[in-house]
Amino acid sequence: MVYSSTGPWFSALFEEMNAVLGPDVSPERVVLTTSFSMEDQILTWAVLKAGLDVDLVSLDTGCLFPATRQTWKATEDHFGVEIRALLPNSKEVVDFTKTSGLSSIYESVDARKSCCAMRKIRPLKAACAGKEWWITGLRSNQSENRASMSNVEDAPDWGLKKFHPLLNWSDQEVQSALLKTGVPVNPLYAMGYKSIGCAPCTRPVLPHEDARAGRWWWEQSSKECGLHRG
Repeated sequence: MVYSSTGPWFSALFEEMNAVLGPDVSPERVVLTTSFSMEDQILTWAVLKAGLDVDLVSLDTGCLFPATRQTWKATEDHFGVEIRALLPNSKEVVDFTKTSGLSSIYESVDARKSCCAMRKIRPLKAACAGKEWWITGLRSNQSENRASMSNVEDAPDWGLKKFHPLLNWSDQEVQSALLKTGVPVNPLYAMGYKSIGCAPCTRPVLPHEDARAGRWWWEQSSKECGLHRG
């Protein structure tokens, strides 16, 4: 494994990845999902810097912000890699739009969850089939729901284990890592967004709110789409 000179955080991160994932890392065993969050950008840098051969994927829900698409392209150019797009079933999207309409997500939690399942959960479950590990950029201070998570978790609904290498990182550590690595950052962060998902379901957050408050802000819920549950 290749070690970086960018500081002790990264040496510790590489050590942890090696200890958890083992020496036999391959796209058939390990998937890294990125939504181009700050955390995901750090993990993409770390995995590629360490020479880990993983299945690097992102959900193209059809509802991404233009700024997120620009960050996707900038990330591929920066690292010289292709990030595999996971797409929803087009017939499902058409049927949902015809029968429910996109505005239904604001009127019904069930409709919103159906939309998330169609655009996120089912495409990602297909990509995870047969995998052993799923690496995520979750952090415990992002929401109350994530505070109780462990950095390694069994995910029987997905048929694998989840690995959250940055779970206990602070905001300051994330910002420092971004500066040291020079990875592309979604410009929406500078506009008050702290957790960036689909455009219809994401707003900027207020200073007193946690990072997930801008997701499905009209709901009283755990602020999760179903990919991650506490």
